[in-house]
Amino acid sequence: MSLDSTAVKKIGILCYAKHLCSPDLAEDVAEWLTGRGVEAWIYKSHNREVRTDGLQDTDLVLSLGGDGSILRAARTAAPFEVPILGINLGRVGFLTESEPEHWQHVLGRVLTGDYWIEERMMLHVVARRNGERLAESDALNDVVVGRGSRAYVVHLNVDVDGGFMATYVADALIVATATGSTGYALAAGGPVMPPELRNILVIPVAAHLSMARPIVLSEGVVVRVRVTRDRPAVLTVDGEADAELVSGDEVVIGASRCLARFARVQDRAYFYRTLVRRLVPRNDED
Repeated sequence: MSLDSTAVKKIGILCYAKHLCSPDLAEDVAEWLTGRGVEAWIYKSHNREVRTDGLQDTDLVLSLGGDGSILRAARTAAPFEVPILGINLGRVGFLTESEPEHWQHVLGRVLTGDYWIEERMMLHVVARRNGERLAESDALNDVVVGRGSRAYVVHLNVDVDGGFMATYVADALIVATATGSTGYALAAGGPVMPPELRNILVIPVAAHLSMARPIVLSEGVVVRVRVTRDRPAVLTVDGEADAELVSGDEVVIGASRCLARFARVQDRAYFYRTLVRRLVPRNDED
């Protein structure tokens, strides 16, 4: 989908303190945009919280950082249907659209309407204990129920649409989107899926005497994960810890009503080129 260039009148710039060059770059971008008649606001974050006020009338969110920054931006912008464009300041930058040295060229194309919108499915997760809500969030990459820093496996019963599917004895269970298929899910042996697919992946991590194969489910299913056997677990959403779980706690996961939207200037086959480029061995890196 292509948008009229007149739609881009206000851009929000998100930057994170751990990327030392991000604040200076944010100021440079804001000055450049202002000089072209585009209103720009900057939000500098020192933690996982991201600004939401002002998004109602923002036309584009520019995320300065790595994939973690993109994930935070996506969870924040999705309810407002605001597209995201990422400038990579991280190591991998699988979800980003531009390297720092090319941002003027990329934003120039966006301001002339030379871009398209890519939509990606997200997950909605709710954790409950005795019917009481512990945590609730959306995820672009994945939801993980695992052992955290503990040195033992977790025991998890999993239902799909109300029917029992399997009991997992494993280090963790990953429930991922197609976007998340190139993250932790891939490291755990899951399939790589094009980002436009609206499926839910279930992948055990280091399964012991239980089903070890990944499973691909349809978009409309509801996955329920219940912690059993008095083995505590940790719930993480897009790599960030959300709740400590105990035996009997339940995590319910399904497709979110929100979609993550990305502004793209690359052609629509970009994903496969990025896949090969980003996932080649990096023996020279720490």
